[in-house]
Amino acid sequence: MATAVVSGRVDAQVKARAEAFIRAAGLSAGDVIRVVWERIARTGEIPDAGDGAERLDASRDPLERLSELRVSFGACEDLVSLDDDQMRDMIASR
Repeated sequence: MATAVVSGRVDAQVKARAEAFIRAAGLSAGDVIRVVWERIARTGEIPDAGDGAERLDASRDPLERLSELRVSFGACEDLVSLDDDQMRDMIASR
């Protein structure tokens, strides 16, 4: 399969905050970009360019959309198995 590079620009603080969440989910920025582009290609639904809180498919149930998003990221067994103290320690160490 041929691949292509996709690039864009975001505020440096937004990038840093997003990367923290992405790493915590066990993913890379490339993984997230790939998931978003593949979903757009599969569904034809494009994220709203506004505040990001709403999507063009806003008529669908938000919980259904959240469930689909969670499934698209897959499970991260390392995080699921942590208790509250271990999670606090992991977050504090970053």
